[in-house]
Amino acid sequence: MNSATGDGGESLTVHQWLRHLAPDYWQRFGSAMPGRQRQVLKKILACRTPALGGQLFQCPACPGFDYRYHSCNDRHCPQCGQTDADAWLARQRARLLLPVPYFLVTFTVPEELRRLIRSHQQIALDLLFAGSAQALQDLAGNPRRLGAQLGMLGVLHTWSRTLIFHPHVHYLIPGGGLSPDGRRWVPARPKFLLHVKALGAHFRTLFKARLQKEHPDLFAQVPAKVWQRHWNVDSRPSGSGENALRYLARYVFKTATANRKVQRLPGGQLRWDYRESKTGQPASLTLEPLEWMARFLQHILPRSFARVRTFGWLHPAAKVRANRVRALLGQQPLLTPAEEHTWNPPADPDLEPPDGETVVASCAPLCPRCQHVMRWVGAWRPGQPMLYPKRPP
Repeated sequence: MNSATGDGGESLTVHQWLRHLAPDYWQRFGSAMPGRQRQVLKKILACRTPALGGQLFQCPACPGFDYRYHSCNDRHCPQCGQTDADAWLARQRARLLLPVPYFLVTFTVPEELRRLIRSHQQIALDLLFAGSAQALQDLAGNPRRLGAQLGMLGVLHTWSRTLIFHPHVHYLIPGGGLSPDGRRWVPARPKFLLHVKALGAHFRTLFKARLQKEHPDLFAQVPAKVWQRHWNVDSRPSGSGENALRYLARYVFKTATANRKVQRLPGGQLRWDYRESKTGQPASLTLEPLEWMARFLQHILPRSFARVRTFGWLHPAAKVRANRVRALLGQQPLLTPAEEHTWNPPADPDLEPPDGETVVASCAPLCPRCQHVMRWVGAWRPGQPMLYPKRPP
């Protein structure tokens, strides 16, 4: 692996490279691929192709027509999820952002643990969430520290900027907490939440205890030096929390990378561009195409694994405490769907267009020839014959 220095060669999006490299990857590694990776890769390869069905639009002013193929909507797909991410971001802004300073706290694990975690993701990543969240609450609840319960939004990332397996959890945390009696908002010190060395040590202790008790067979595979090392925790002020929340939203509905361009060099390798995390300077490395694909696929999570979790008074089951916090900070309470329906009843359905017409009008493309809004002709589902436009006589 070397830094890329040359230019030239074709440039394709991440999704295009996955489709281009998949046949060779299947042939060489298909029998050794985990079933979950095979399943997700098949969905990604079919994304926005006729295989998943689609809709046909025809221009009323000229013979032009246009296909809109359906998306796979898999959370690992590099070209899906932007609409969902925008909606998620809007929801989190409404319920999470309060008039207090925020902190972004990141928990990582020693390198010697990464292979074990990658091989036993369901178990180990759950422990990563549980141990880090408890470490935060234990230290914050100590009267000699903050003396309050935190509300936390946690988002799991498993990748570094070079796509290696590097599991870590980011927590976006309002700078303060709810007092034990629920009567006061306890603000954190300016630009300081909790001591990171104490957090790292407590996180290590909790992770070790849970792994040893619940999974002794896996605990036996961990080198002893892992429990003697310092476990890194990073905590930094995040202002209003808006920028950090926007950063986290980018990868809630996709994995490791957006659908950006990746260049193939004259020698056949792919150049992966990134920014150094410490300096912020642009950098790049070269990877063999199938190695690049393997790096992407290793970040596929177990089925139904929750990458985003909330804790403390931000947990869905803690609505009373969340609204207590909001009241103490002078904010409107959060409403359940039933309460919102009571306060904001839906409009008269007789005054609104049918659902089908609304959907079609919202997604109808413009004709590439004459720029008229195209007319929806029909749709087909996966496995059904593809629709074709009727040609004028």
